[in-house]
Amino acid sequence: MTAAPGGPIRRHRVLSCLIGVLVLAVLVPVIVLGVLDHRSGDVALRMPTGDGPSTWLILGLDDRTQQAEGNDIGDQDGHRDAAANADVILVATRTEDQWHLTSVRRDVHYSIGMGLSGRLGLAWRDDPQTLVDQTCLTLNIPADHVVAVTLRAFVDLVDALGGIDITVQHDMRDERAALDITAGPHHVDGRTALAYVRSRQGRVLIDGAWVDDPEGQDGRARRAGEVFGAVVARLRSRPGDWFGAAWRTAPDIRLDTRTHLWELTLLAGASGADVQELPLTQSPDGFYSEVDERTRAYTEGIGYTRTCRL
Repeated sequence: MTAAPGGPIRRHRVLSCLIGVLVLAVLVPVIVLGVLDHRSGDVALRMPTGDGPSTWLILGLDDRTQQAEGNDIGDQDGHRDAAANADVILVATRTEDQWHLTSVRRDVHYSIGMGLSGRLGLAWRDDPQTLVDQTCLTLNIPADHVVAVTLRAFVDLVDALGGIDITVQHDMRDERAALDITAGPHHVDGRTALAYVRSRQGRVLIDGAWVDDPEGQDGRARRAGEVFGAVVARLRSRPGDWFGAAWRTAPDIRLDTRTHLWELTLLAGASGADVQELPLTQSPDGFYSEVDERTRAYTEGIGYTRTCRL
């Protein structure tokens, strides 16, 4: 099974929209206030070297240690024993005057020798340096900046804005996503907004019968766009809340030690770029994805023409 850059939007690409909301819609307008800089955490990383555009590695962390706080926003696969997996891996690059946003599957397989291997999304939990190194060695993408945010930050953002307005097309239920919402306009809090976007086993009420969501992945993409627009609209109508929202979400953001919060303003130009999916080959058993010749062709096309080195 293969995926092409223009193929169906998958789960991690939908979550990429959420990360985009955080980085581009809230932090950018207020990040120039240096007082926020000390609110975020940092992580010491050795950055690789290689030719190519300036590269931002943006990670969405599914931190299940937050379950104890009553924020049931972790993965929907039933596991609660892992902390800070990189559930979203988004690469932002700029070539000439054009930004590229590339979504990378979290299940990319990498080898570390002696018969040992791993998955890219799990590497952050074990050692953040491994994720940066393997993005270089396996994908030939050298990172200049690393930004990691948690899903709780998205929930806190919406709550800090006093909620957002959405319009639901049909009554919708998804037990695993903790979603049960009726058709029509709603003013929702952060947890409901996240569940609305992340739902992937939802059922909707059509003509008096509950059926599997006929929109499938397209529906998730549409809902992500709706929520993104709702957050931006809320920010524009409530500029006085910008600082409070950034202050509240900053503790759930980690940056490499060479990057400061104000530098996120550099990502403003990427806000209108389409997210493309890095082409990879899925293993026969469906457990992981591997690099192929299309992967190399894609990365060369966005500027990585030479070998990345640690």
